[in-house]
Amino acid sequence: MDDVQQLGEMLRHYADSEAHKKQQFEVQSARWTQKLDELFGQIEQWLEPVKRVGLLEVQRQTYVASGPSVPVETSTFKTEKLLVQITGKTVEFVPDVMAMGGLISVSVMGLTAARHGSVSLVLPADKNDWLWKKTNGLKDPDTFGFDANFLASQLQSLIPRERG
Repeated sequence: MDDVQQLGEMLRHYADSEAHKKQQFEVQSARWTQKLDELFGQIEQWLEPVKRVGLLEVQRQTYVASGPSVPVETSTFKTEKLLVQITGKTVEFVPDVMAMGGLISVSVMGLTAARHGSVSLVLPADKNDWLWKKTNGLKDPDTFGFDANFLASQLQSLIPRERG
């Protein structure tokens, strides 16, 4: 095989590899979009009884997820973020750009009291159950299953306690 044939063969392999990566990315992106929509729908359903009586507000806003390697101008991650307004405070569920292997994470802002902590929801690529992950400094994160009761207990922390 001469160098031109070898070049052609290498380019074919490269094109096949890129097409496969693109297809895999599209499949993972579709799952990312579907799972975020399902998560936000679930949260809205869980909070509906409280929302219905006017004690909190839940709304979705158009959002483009971006990150260090995916600037907002070129991001294909067009989605929504979910806002929960409770006792004058806002809790935001903000999707992150899909990570390697299809990992989905949602930053949760407005709930953490620790200065160096963060809260996120994480959905590993091969799972269907969201995990609540609380990170505080350098120690390993605390991870909990995420359901209606857990969300309610987190939101309860935003209600001012009567002193008396």
